[in-house]
Amino acid sequence: MKLRAYVIFCMFSLFVIVPSSFAITIDGAISSGEYSKQTEFDKGNFKLLWEFEGEKVFMAIIAKTPGWISVGFNPSSFMSNSDLILAVVKDSQDIKVYDEWSSGMFGPHAPDIEKGGTSDVLSYAGSRSGDTVIFEFSRLLDTKDKYDKAIPTSGKFKIMWAYGPSLDMTAKHKKAGTATVEMAK
Repeated sequence: MKLRAYVIFCMFSLFVIVPSSFAITIDGAISSGEYSKQTEFDKGNFKLLWEFEGEKVFMAIIAKTPGWISVGFNPSSFMSNSDLILAVVKDSQDIKVYDEWSSGMFGPHAPDIEKGGTSDVLSYAGSRSGDTVIFEFSRLLDTKDKYDKAIPTSGKFKIMWAYGPSLDMTAKHKKAGTATVEMAK
């Protein structure tokens, strides 16, 4: 009887407890193994992590900055025609998130909702410890919003990243760049 109970417990653990330990939790903290894909910019001062689950993408940014952070998707030239997610993380309880569209090479970028689009961040959380900020969010791979870019699950995709010197989101970025990344890494 004890052996049977042990086998049932092991099966329960294998199928219920273990898979949930690898699930992505949008909580402002990055657990080991939570994201299987990542890339680094600015000598490791800006890290982008991501994971796909069904029709959603989960992303995390870890940056060494006292200021705001941003990731952009598939710009055509500099910032032109890019889909942006910008976050201001003061602490885990005070987070502002903006789903924006940049219409020009150097902006301006306005919230999608001001242009007739929708805000498509499904969930988000963040934290700050000194000058290190963590920000996690999720959204659909294809939001169908004309001010968002569809995010592919494989192939090469152009990413834009930036971080600011302060929590004032109108402050010019301290560092920024673009890179083409392999999404299925």
